[in-house]
Amino acid sequence: MIRAFLLLLMLLSSPLTADQNSLRYNSSGSSNWIPYYMQDKATPGILGELIPLILKQANIPGVEIKMPPKRTNQALIDGELDFDAVCAEWFPNQYVGPEFVLSKPLFTVKEYFVGLTDSSKTAHLDHFNIGTVLGYYYYDDNTFNRVDFRSERELVLALKKARVSRILIGDLTASYWAKKYDVDLQFQKLHTQGLLRIRLNKQKQHLLPRLNAAIDALYEQGVISKIVDKYTRLYGKD
Repeated sequence: MIRAFLLLLMLLSSPLTADQNSLRYNSSGSSNWIPYYMQDKATPGILGELIPLILKQANIPGVEIKMPPKRTNQALIDGELDFDAVCAEWFPNQYVGPEFVLSKPLFTVKEYFVGLTDSSKTAHLDHFNIGTVLGYYYYDDNTFNRVDFRSERELVLALKKARVSRILIGDLTASYWAKKYDVDLQFQKLHTQGLLRIRLNKQKQHLLPRLNAAIDALYEQGVISKIVDKYTRLYGKD
């Protein structure tokens, strides 16, 4: 009886059990997904601040593993990562796939078709070609030709250099890179608007109630609104 009890204790404290109650994640997007993720310890971005707070509130150990978007998507399916952050509106029929469950909402994100204010610079280009980020989801990308770039930074530079006439990009991210590279952008049409959520691999769905409870608690404390408002003031559209 004592041996059985000791064996049970060993199993409960084993690395395998610990792994079932910890989460590996990537919230960096393309690594140029400002202001949601920033490579700055003082201002790590909305998700850079929020995700560690959610994990701490939920009492779940977390390990951040940075990968490019396309690699992240496969790593989530393969179980090498446990979660990232997505908006269901990015996916066809708002279906994120059978391998995942979604958390309660974090905050609203918007994505636009964006061109140059001086459209004469790109008038000669094929407007069916749209600048996109490699590995990102676009629910209707069967209706246009994707021209993939590595990040949002490269998207704005491609527009400035008239390599494409329009790009798909989040409003806050576009504003940041436009200011940095002195690009006069025109936000032509809203493409998607929805709530960003944690996309959790079903292998770890037993942790979803704790994540949701943590999100609720941070909302009630005003923490999420405070973080979002801070970065929106800094990087919002003029």
